[in-house]
Amino acid sequence: MPLELSGLTKTYGKDGSGFKLWPVDFTIETGEFFCLLGPSGCGKTTVLRLIGGFETPTGGKITLNQKDITRLPPHKRNLHTVFQRYALFPHLSIFENVAFSLRLKKVGRTEINVRVLEALRLVQIEDLKDRQTHQISGGQAQRVALARALVDRPEVLLLDEPLSALDPELRVKMREELKALCKKVGLTFIMVTHDQEEALQLSDRMAVMREGQCLQVGTPKTIYEDPVDPFVARFIGQVNEINGELFGDSPETYSLQSPLGIFRVKKNGHALTKRLNLILRPEKMRLLRQRSQVQENLIEGSICDLTYLGSRTEYTVKVKDTTFKVFEQELERLKKRKLNVGDNVYLTWRTEDAILLNTPHD
Repeated sequence: MPLELSGLTKTYGKDGSGFKLWPVDFTIETGEFFCLLGPSGCGKTTVLRLIGGFETPTGGKITLNQKDITRLPPHKRNLHTVFQRYALFPHLSIFENVAFSLRLKKVGRTEINVRVLEALRLVQIEDLKDRQTHQISGGQAQRVALARALVDRPEVLLLDEPLSALDPELRVKMREELKALCKKVGLTFIMVTHDQEEALQLSDRMAVMREGQCLQVGTPKTIYEDPVDPFVARFIGQVNEINGELFGDSPETYSLQSPLGIFRVKKNGHALTKRLNLILRPEKMRLLRQRSQVQENLIEGSICDLTYLGSRTEYTVKVKDTTFKVFEQELERLKKRKLNVGDNVYLTWRTEDAILLNTPHD
């Protein structure tokens, strides 16, 4: 059964002058890996703390399996939180750290042994059960924190930036393990992160937040390819932008008039105002060595910087007073004439790959 947030709000400060979480409404399905994504201070951790019972909402409702848990204390919610700092007990062994909550509940010795070993096995650290916390690595400590959460058999696991303290290589590995663990145990995972790549890799769905508002909820593909506003587009990945005005349309496309030319954009169902942002992902643009016969969506510029990154080369192309980032995969680049800083080039893109959004102040 799902976890539902209905009109959930939180206001800090006696006079309401502090941070405000605007009404949040979404449903998280059972077994789903759901990420709360946004910059620092946007309210994502507030949402997590409200779900976990560590904060009391100003308004709204939280239900789990159709049961209202809005005012229940954390220990009565059948949820478990893995915090950014794992808060392991330094005087206890790994086994005893994981067993701690079961001993508090006076669970029998035999069942404790079975459940702790099962949890340690799930996170692949059964052989570390007799070690002390100072004898394990950061990645192993993260697994202990997960095992301690799983041993209680919660319905929902809340993760507050659990990978932020790990080095980059280990973070990538732990992402893969977290995703696999979610599917293996069938629990609902809700994770707070400000790392876009992390959210894209882990999420079944995600919510993008800004300044206390939930701007968009959807799958990684939907949010990346069909963002609802320029902030979401920029936050989820690199973008190029062209500002312009709508001046005409056909049954399938719009026409955008801009200082860089007139461009065609496929209709996507959004309600648009006259002043617009045309959004282009760097990997969706093609970099041509010579002028194409294509008449639409073609602009001329010159390379002002390039960076080789192994699997791809990133070009910075100046067009009048605007710069564009363009990614070219290495296998594709090797088939073409080598480019250098100062070379004249042409940029083009498919009509359906452009995203047309209202400017933020409209």
